[in-house]
Amino acid sequence: MDDSTLRERLWQGFARLQAVLGGKAAGGEVVERGALLASFVPHAPDSPTLNAAITLEDALELQTLHELNDRYNEIGVRRWGVWTDGSYGAVQRVLHDAGMRITSSSPGMGSLIDDLDINGRAPAGPADLATVGRVNDLAYGNPDSRLERTLAPLPRGILYAYRADLEGRPASVALALHHGEDCGISFVATAPYARRQGLASDVMQRVAQEAREAGLTSTTLQATDLGERLYRALGYRKVSDMQLWERRR
Repeated sequence: MDDSTLRERLWQGFARLQAVLGGKAAGGEVVERGALLASFVPHAPDSPTLNAAITLEDALELQTLHELNDRYNEIGVRRWGVWTDGSYGAVQRVLHDAGMRITSSSPGMGSLIDDLDINGRAPAGPADLATVGRVNDLAYGNPDSRLERTLAPLPRGILYAYRADLEGRPASVALALHHGEDCGISFVATAPYARRQGLASDVMQRVAQEAREAGLTSTTLQATDLGERLYRALGYRKVSDMQLWERRR
């Protein structure tokens, strides 16, 4: 499978996850307009990840941005964003002309599942969504349990949750979204007391193993700079530069 196919699967899964988090998890509204998906979450006015649009093609009208801005203004959102692929020059020009600026850029990665080294012996197992949120809050120092509160209310069957334990405590976690033939992985995190013990690798192994058993053919994810080394060791490669452009008030 070439990089362009993996890139398409990455962004399609990323958009589906945005719809889940911005709609079902956060109680907001999700609007799809052609190759653009946007979520509107009034109770998170300073979150440009929940209040964000995703472009799936290299085309964006300035008028569409004005309409998004008006809608975010209307619901009291102070920070909102647009996610786009780094190769989408036409989109970037429109965003720049609209006064938006890049605030983050992260590697989008993917692989054929059969190209990963899956040994089938990883000790990780299933988790609940609240546990995934709680470990992420620990890992990223969120004092208000924001991710646990976001993920816990989600109905079952949309996201698959995984955990690896250390001394009987949940220590490393991840979520998987099965979309078409792809397994999109998100919210990979390890608690500070459990790092550098291979637990995240165990979790990723379990996610990939179950995705393969479900008949999926690829797996994609958005990496942090720190996590990129782990994913490359597992067999992932970079297929996209995932840019977040923001508008702040």
